[in-house]
Amino acid sequence: MSSEKVHILHTNDIHSHFGQMPFIAGGIRQLQRECLEKGEQSVVVDLGDHADRMSSITEGTLGSANVEIMNLSGYRYAAVGNNEGLTFPKDRLLSYYDNARFTVLCSNMLDADTQQYPPFMKPYIIDDIGSLKVCWISVTANYPVYNLLGWEVLKPNRQIGKIVTKIRKQVDLVIILSHTGYKNDILLAKEVSGIDLIIGSHTHDLLESGVEVNNTFIIQAGKFGQYLGQTTIEFDPDTKQMIKITGKCHDVSLFPKASDIESLIMEKQKLADQVLGPSIVSLEHEFPVDWFSESPLGNLLAGGIRDWVGAELAMVNAGQLLFSLPKGPVTRKDLHALCPHPINPCKLEIKGIHIQAILEEALTEKSIHRQVRGLGFRGKVMGWMCVDGLTVTYDKAREEGNRIIQILVNDDLLEPDQIYRVGTIDMFTFGWIFPRFREAEKIQYFLPEFIRDVLSKELENKEAWRRSNKIRWIQS
Repeated sequence: MSSEKVHILHTNDIHSHFGQMPFIAGGIRQLQRECLEKGEQSVVVDLGDHADRMSSITEGTLGSANVEIMNLSGYRYAAVGNNEGLTFPKDRLLSYYDNARFTVLCSNMLDADTQQYPPFMKPYIIDDIGSLKVCWISVTANYPVYNLLGWEVLKPNRQIGKIVTKIRKQVDLVIILSHTGYKNDILLAKEVSGIDLIIGSHTHDLLESGVEVNNTFIIQAGKFGQYLGQTTIEFDPDTKQMIKITGKCHDVSLFPKASDIESLIMEKQKLADQVLGPSIVSLEHEFPVDWFSESPLGNLLAGGIRDWVGAELAMVNAGQLLFSLPKGPVTRKDLHALCPHPINPCKLEIKGIHIQAILEEALTEKSIHRQVRGLGFRGKVMGWMCVDGLTVTYDKAREEGNRIIQILVNDDLLEPDQIYRVGTIDMFTFGWIFPRFREAEKIQYFLPEFIRDVLSKELENKEAWRRSNKIRWIQS
């Protein structure tokens, strides 16, 4: 029996690792040449989170550099990841893909104002790859906070089910570009029949040769542009029946670098440096930060969050700040390097008994030295818990969990059953780091500003400088 092959070349969760992009483009071009030599078709797709505002290039160009590199690399389709959807303000996302030479797909994201898909995206597309008629459908993770930015994100599996039911008989192949994570991809394969291939992302899993679940092939190519996926579909050209689907993830360091992409990145870095270069404030003295004890810069950030959200007290970890600020001018580039995380301030209402439990846990060596990955955090360790509106007296010689002697909230004793308004950061509210944050009775997120925007405002306030020297943790 004769057969034909088509190839999907795919990347996911590059997160603005620009150093990998010349290798990725070089790999795409090499693999496409090899396909052409064999008379086989190929399509290049990205699964989202190509952009990450942790990078000064992405920050300084507001993602236009990412789109331009994707154009030159030869992408045909792109999914919307949460780093595109949640870290750019709505007005920027609406224009983000204006110059894209690829098609943006997302079936579960609507403009909350119009209840329509935004102009830059399609819910799905039916296209030909060689003699195959293929339906491409994409979904993104449905974080509740999208509504604060003016988007409505629907349940992904339900949307896919509706589309597959509608188009399955019209096409030879159904491919899902999923930015919902590996566990959900498995669930999707079990819940919705008629899907041939799920190319996944979001959870940074490396499925080097893919897996099969309920007659659906699932593959995901790791993170940070370390791998380029190649999924090969072999089929009968007469009946269009699938013979088999196989996958492979290539280590991109083995490919030659694309020199034009390398040159473009250098050009975009210079442009970003110019954009981020102007001074926002000149400091009269150094602002030190210490990851393992109280420090003025950590106190300044905590005070800024408290004021920003209008809370009685604030808590934020010192690990959000990557270095101390020296005396002299501070630029936007300095602040971006100091606090690169796409993390938002928030306000929650929570009882005093839970605040005390969180502070007790924050005093443990395990918490202070804890290394964190994900949740938007781009630092190394959690670090000391910086506070504002609190005075905490503690004895480190006592056993863990019973070290705090007294907590004052703006000079009044903390009441266990009283509900307090607490300024903090969104990554804490999920409760994975400090579980007691799950006891919050109300949470309000402040988007699209990041905590570096909070810090920028606070650095311009000389009264805040003075307050940052006040000791909040008193060791008995």
